[in-house]
Amino acid sequence: MAFIAPHFPLDKKIMTVDYDQLADHYSIYRYPDPRIALRIQSHLQVNTRVLNVVAGMGSYEPEDCEVVAIEPSHEMIAKRKNSKATLIQGVAEDLPFRDNEFDIAMAILTLHHWSDIRSGLQEMLRVSKNKIVLFTWIGYGNNFWLEDYIPQIKNVDIKLFPTLEELEQILGSVSVETIKIPYDCTDGFMCAYWRRPEAYLDLKVRKAISTFSRVSDIQKGLNKLKNDIDSGAWYKKHSYLLKKKSFDLGYRLVVCKIIT
Repeated sequence: MAFIAPHFPLDKKIMTVDYDQLADHYSIYRYPDPRIALRIQSHLQVNTRVLNVVAGMGSYEPEDCEVVAIEPSHEMIAKRKNSKATLIQGVAEDLPFRDNEFDIAMAILTLHHWSDIRSGLQEMLRVSKNKIVLFTWIGYGNNFWLEDYIPQIKNVDIKLFPTLEELEQILGSVSVETIKIPYDCTDGFMCAYWRRPEAYLDLKVRKAISTFSRVSDIQKGLNKLKNDIDSGAWYKKHSYLLKKKSFDLGYRLVVCKIIT
């Protein structure tokens, strides 16, 4: 694993969340889910040169490609385990690479942390020859029960993630795949525990979900959730979920094939 320092001083204001503070929890609870990995890696051809943009700890990076990862948080970089990628501390909006330097650029559940999504995506287009692969979120509609307890969460991420229409305006034509989330998903992002309500009561789990760092006054909702779990009310109301193996909560794989 090679580490390259940033080519300009990094200001933490460019990150919408201070990931230096969250890195410990991400390293424990954000473990790549193999089923999601298969879907992402089906778009990453073997032996290509891949750039992972705002890469965190490297979730879903292919092992059969040459990977360069750029990430603003030094702590996120430091918490990586057994990474083969070349690591550069930097930001999406100012990629320190030549035009067409990579075959593919990827960004995994990270667009909502960029200070300027349009600039970051335009930079990905500039440095990529063949394809851009995004794993993103377009909103869960009325499907996620957690907002019944913590209604603030819906208004947080929906303002930060781009819509599909906005992505198309920047990238041009894209293909979109629905990624249903397995009931036992190993990657602890926001909706991963849709069939395991007790997980949201765990502070360590919540600290690995950036949304919770943006909301306050949630204890009343958590107390109500605990009471409903203990009484069985949650399971009675959401019994239909317990029969599902996976569920659509708005996660999408967006692929842009670059035409030159």
